[in-house]
Amino acid sequence: MKTVCIKIGGAIIDTPGLLQELSKSIAGLISRSGSRQKSDAFPVIIHGGGKDITRLLDSLNKKITWVEGMRVTDADTVEIVQMVLSGGVNKRIVNALQTEGVTSLGISGVDGNLFQASKLLMAGNDIGFVGTIDRVSPGIIELFREKGIVPVVSPISRDAAGNTYNVNADLAASELAMALRANDLIFISDIEGVRVDGSVRREIRISEIEELIAFAQATGGMVPKLRSAAKAVRRGVGRVHICGWEGGATLERQLMNKTSSGTVIRE
Repeated sequence: MKTVCIKIGGAIIDTPGLLQELSKSIAGLISRSGSRQKSDAFPVIIHGGGKDITRLLDSLNKKITWVEGMRVTDADTVEIVQMVLSGGVNKRIVNALQTEGVTSLGISGVDGNLFQASKLLMAGNDIGFVGTIDRVSPGIIELFREKGIVPVVSPISRDAAGNTYNVNADLAASELAMALRANDLIFISDIEGVRVDGSVRREIRISEIEELIAFAQATGGMVPKLRSAAKAVRRGVGRVHICGWEGGATLERQLMNKTSSGTVIRE
């Protein structure tokens, strides 16, 4: 059975109708036999929700401070982030999946000690309860696979002392895909792929990535995404996809060699 990790962000979660389209697409990857879901694909969903966090913090008149693009997260804020991601956003996704007949269950990195984290320092600065993942214990995900349940994973994580951290969802998706040795890791966002010389490159080999960065063909937020993709492929992930949402057939096209859109990163 192929393992397909799918990372979604605000482009899917916030746009009316897209979350339902995604759920129908995931249902299409799964065939059903009686009450047990059986399929050639085991989808694992990892999500962010930064826009929802920002909206709630604004409504509470909570001042937001940023350091190099990272939100400073104090003890009060991390409680709000956990409530939004592991509560509100996570359950919206689970609800949409189950509306389409996909048995799913929402968890966070805290549950089953899935992600063990530690404090992330940004350029030597302490930005509060923002973490990086030190270890993945995927046993709980394997239980879901055995039972035919689609996991929906919030990136909220904990350290050995029980402190809670907000972890970047792209990082969480990459680390989980590596631990599961996923066949495919798909990043769905509001960009259609990796642009090189003004047009989307359909395929990039990991051996090309540092050259693209050195010659400024890949810049800004795409640099860490590409390096993370290269690391994932080197550590056992079959392919990494960076793509936008192009309707209900998006996932099926991504998993087909000849019809995938966006950018596919492979060895």
